[in-house]
Amino acid sequence: MSQTPRAPRPSTDLDFQQQLTDPFISSEYIDPSFTDKFKEYEIVRDENGEPIILEDGRVQVQITKDLWGVLQMFTRDWRLGNVNKEEAMAIQHHLHLTSDILICLGDDFKEPALMCFQRALCLNEVSQSKGGFVRKILNTFIHKSTAIDSDNKQQKRSFFGLGSKKNI
Repeated sequence: MSQTPRAPRPSTDLDFQQQLTDPFISSEYIDPSFTDKFKEYEIVRDENGEPIILEDGRVQVQITKDLWGVLQMFTRDWRLGNVNKEEAMAIQHHLHLTSDILICLGDDFKEPALMCFQRALCLNEVSQSKGGFVRKILNTFIHKSTAIDSDNKQQKRSFFGLGSKKNI
């Protein structure tokens, strides 16, 4: 049983930013047992119409249709979506429908399942461009701090957040 390769860890900020927009959905880092549901295979035959047998005894097959490859246009990180409540509900609906089709109706309905999945991915992907959302947040470090409240008296900090504010 082959193991799905692990995605490489970024070593620089540039690697990290590239990986945020690198296609991931259709990469080799997705488990083949899932992606194979969206591929159609055909037995390779010789000139006499007989199946070609490989050295290990398996029949040679080739991919005739790779529907999963269609998804290479989408980027990897769903968390970068800038969706509103209605878009989030639509994405959730399409993802639920995709899994329901695959589970209940099986592989004979893989095209409709892929279409539903594509609708969810498309909504999320387009939302990332709202107001330059992704472009603005790349290279931005967000720091959250909370005021210290001791006996209902907030400690005053200097302008840069370092040390106490001195009253002169």
